[in-house]
Amino acid sequence: MCPLQFDIVDRCINRYSNPGELVFDPFGGLFTVPNRALQLGRRGRAAELHHGYFLDGVKYLEALERKAATPSLFDFLAAEPAASAQAAE
Repeated sequence: MCPLQFDIVDRCINRYSNPGELVFDPFGGLFTVPNRALQLGRRGRAAELHHGYFLDGVKYLEALERKAATPSLFDFLAAEPAASAQAAE
């Protein structure tokens, strides 16, 4: 197995695409390119013939999606002053 370095992928994505654009990797592997594309504000897609790699890649993307949808403590702290301002009105 030959892991793809994140910094190389990030440089290519930033250089050859704009935020919101689709980044496609025809040799998806473990879906490193779509994963990094999503983290850099792009949309990511990939194709992979090896069934095991495909399933692992999908799991990595699902984990990234769950992480993005999970609020952090700082999200609640940012919402608290807004709620206090509305209650004062």
